[in-house]
Amino acid sequence: MKMSPSLSVLLAVVASMAGIGGINCGLLDMFNTNSDYHLAASMDAVFGALRNDIGNFLEGNIKNPVEKEVTFWCGNRNSTQLKQTFVNDTDLDSKLDLSKPLTFIIHGWLDNSTRIWVKTMAQDMMKYADTNVCGVNWSRLARHNYYQVAMNHTLIVSSYLTKFVEYLRSAGIDLEHITFVGHSMGAQISGQAGKNLNGKIGKIYGLDPAGPCFTFPRDRGLQYRLDSSDAKFVQMIVTSRFMIGVGAGDGHENFYPNGGYSPQTNCAIPVTSDAEFADQIMCSHLHSTTLFRLALNPAIVYRARRCVNWPLYLLTFCNTNEANVIGVYSKQKAGHFYLRTSAFTPFTALFPTN
Repeated sequence: MKMSPSLSVLLAVVASMAGIGGINCGLLDMFNTNSDYHLAASMDAVFGALRNDIGNFLEGNIKNPVEKEVTFWCGNRNSTQLKQTFVNDTDLDSKLDLSKPLTFIIHGWLDNSTRIWVKTMAQDMMKYADTNVCGVNWSRLARHNYYQVAMNHTLIVSSYLTKFVEYLRSAGIDLEHITFVGHSMGAQISGQAGKNLNGKIGKIYGLDPAGPCFTFPRDRGLQYRLDSSDAKFVQMIVTSRFMIGVGAGDGHENFYPNGGYSPQTNCAIPVTSDAEFADQIMCSHLHSTTLFRLALNPAIVYRARRCVNWPLYLLTFCNTNEANVIGVYSKQKAGHFYLRTSAFTPFTALFPTN
């Protein structure tokens, strides 16, 4: 299999950070892995191969006011169509039921709130959890290069999200009844907003939180990334460790389907080009959203076991350890939990099942 230079470089960089031996081909001389900028540049090089799907990266400084770049689309069981909702909205009562909890869904880099996974998750949240839902759309800010988005744009989004939450609190929704569900950089935005709100948010679900520029190769600090201090309860689902996702979860609960590594079992496609490699990683990265969404249905259970690491889990040393389940029905027990999932929908756990 012949790999292009940018693919080979990214593989080598990722392998060196993950502590994987056996790669010593001199390619790392092209990058200083102590620099967030160079790692982010390699992310841009590889995922630029997906331009046919996502379009070109946007360039330049942000000129629009924040309320144009970050918008909120809200609904509930009585009004399931998500409608744009504003700070100081004079029509708030028709969009939100202030007597019910509220869940925010926050997309990540190169994504937007009109994607099917966001819309479907919003409808399933309303169906199974009877909660208000607000999708946070920051798609134009998310379309810039990785470094600019990670270092600057996430802070813009989290600041305005904080302002919107504070407005809703003044309207009568308690912080402990608010949940953030964030994917990729959306998970880190959730952590930033949670930190701004002094950790008083009820729950945060971090779906494969973005790792580069947040936790490796250089940790920017807890004020920029999601961790267990950002809400009363934080769960992470990690599906692309040391690739786009964090190397290890830092929530109260951390779930690692298939060890947390890319490719996930349903994403194992042959790789011969940058575009296919990017597709494989993105498939694994997005798989966290699928598992969380499907787990909203009480009939679909992803049961995991507390374990020290993936090899010990595979060797069945953890089969008698405490069990827990992914998603909103978890036991909210601290620790790291591993499970192996099927390659076919609904991807339910293969073992252990008790």
